[in-house]
Amino acid sequence: MQKLDMEIKCNFNPSYFREYERPPRPEGLTFSGNPNVLARQAGKSADIFVKRPDTVKTASGLSGIKKESKNWLTVVKNYAKNYIKNIKHTYDHKVVYALIEKELFGKISINSITHDLDKMIMYCLGFPKSFVTNFHRKHSAHHPESGKKMNLRSMICDNIASSPEFKPEKKLSLRKHFNTSEALQSVEGFKEILEKYNYGENLNFAKINAEKKAKYKGFYGAVNVMSRTLLFFI
Repeated sequence: MQKLDMEIKCNFNPSYFREYERPPRPEGLTFSGNPNVLARQAGKSADIFVKRPDTVKTASGLSGIKKESKNWLTVVKNYAKNYIKNIKHTYDHKVVYALIEKELFGKISINSITHDLDKMIMYCLGFPKSFVTNFHRKHSAHHPESGKKMNLRSMICDNIASSPEFKPEKKLSLRKHFNTSEALQSVEGFKEILEKYNYGENLNFAKINAEKKAKYKGFYGAVNVMSRTLLFFI
């Protein structure tokens, strides 16, 4: 009996003690009385263990505000990261566009300066990408969706600059893209100018990418583009 008392005084959680209210009687031991009394007595003397609530779920006061601020900070960081990516993507496209125009026509025009400039401004102001894309396509003379008279020179430079060699996310070459796009095929004179310049396939894409990387990458590249823009207007 002494051995049984020592076992009962161990740190059982009373919440789970009901499973042991009628423990099996050791063989050879006689006990006269109600075993429930023994169980209730053990429940009173046993230590009670209570699991602490999850601090993340029950945080309040300054700790809760701190947690929320971290979440908002993450959202803001991701938001800024995406917009920086969009601005850089547009900037790289503008540079390639200008280099292609120079290769095809011997010099750059106002088209290279103003190309996708509205997108750059809207991204810097924080407009959503979907809005920027729709607005740009509906108001630019190198996109058939605008309904404007098409600027064929701008169209060919823009479409060559959107080739997989410059935009890896694009899967079709300009020739294949044109053959599958009813919108481009509907633009009067566009097929003729594409054929005249062989869909840009005679251009040295590796050379254009190398020049972009050497002269227009990073902070100094951006300054170079800005200075050229100012000199063009002056």
